[in-house]
Amino acid sequence: MNTSFKRILILVLIIIAALLVWISYETMPVEGKAEKPFIVKEKSDFRKLSENLEREGFIKNSFLFSLYGTIYGKKDKIVSGEHTLKQGSDYKELLSDLSTLDKETEALEIIIPEGITVIEIADRLSEKGITGRKAFLEKAKTWNTLRKDQREELELEDEKFKKGTKYAMEGLLFPDTYFFEKKLDASEVIRQMTDRFIDKTASIKIKTGQSPYEWITLASIIEKEALLNKEKPVIAGVFINRIQDGKKLQSCSTVQYLLDKPKATLRRKDLKIKSPYNTYINDGLPPAPIASPDLHSLKAAANPEKHDYYYFVAKQDGTWSHYFSKTYKEHRKYTNLSGNY
Repeated sequence: MNTSFKRILILVLIIIAALLVWISYETMPVEGKAEKPFIVKEKSDFRKLSENLEREGFIKNSFLFSLYGTIYGKKDKIVSGEHTLKQGSDYKELLSDLSTLDKETEALEIIIPEGITVIEIADRLSEKGITGRKAFLEKAKTWNTLRKDQREELELEDEKFKKGTKYAMEGLLFPDTYFFEKKLDASEVIRQMTDRFIDKTASIKIKTGQSPYEWITLASIIEKEALLNKEKPVIAGVFINRIQDGKKLQSCSTVQYLLDKPKATLRRKDLKIKSPYNTYINDGLPPAPIASPDLHSLKAAANPEKHDYYYFVAKQDGTWSHYFSKTYKEHRKYTNLSGNY
């Protein structure tokens, strides 16, 4: 065997080995344990179905999945309808689940809008018959329900509850559309909603030096203060400026969180309510989030706009926008103009 042939053979073997390693990695089950609905339309193209599976986070490589289904004769056995698929399943398990609807139990659709609180989420879940309100609220008081990998992902292992925290799970339950079975254990609902949060925010990089929980807390305040997505990074910058300069946040939303029912306009006595959530009398962030922030708020909190503003107030002109000010004098001018306190 001459030297040139040996070199070519070695190169071919290396390429084959590298290809096998790549295929092995690409066909490994994705990380995660979340169960999510996956709809297969009638006469759905298997290649597009594979691409949808990759986009939804069930597989890593749509081409290899499509090839696998073709080689093993599974692509023609897919059943149209709504399937419940689990992350972490291998190709064989996924194709098995997609080939039948016999294992499916009745799933209830529930929409969790952005900006609502744990209490409001509990009410919606209870009304749908998904889980008990009392049990859900009790589980939502701590992070104990979360799996170890979830706590690690959110860096909650070393976090300690701050005094006065109402619901530790506030803000971690991602606002989205879910499909839940009836009479689920509250812990399972919380874990699935937290999985969705982790999945949706995986690409966000926190640039403020805050811990993930502080970042989520700030995002929840932004969510309640801003109605226009384009203003969220600006409002985030205002709060970061105030935090860095040691000024109180003075967010009306943190006070509203303490009330049984939100008020159109807060009174002076409301701003004096004694609570660690009241950012008019306490420095820094409240002990925990005050609502479920959406992706726009989370991205804004992670990467605030840099500017010299320290104040903002709603314009009250029907545009849902705000006046932003660098000084308190300027802020008072806009406050008097808008009729807000």
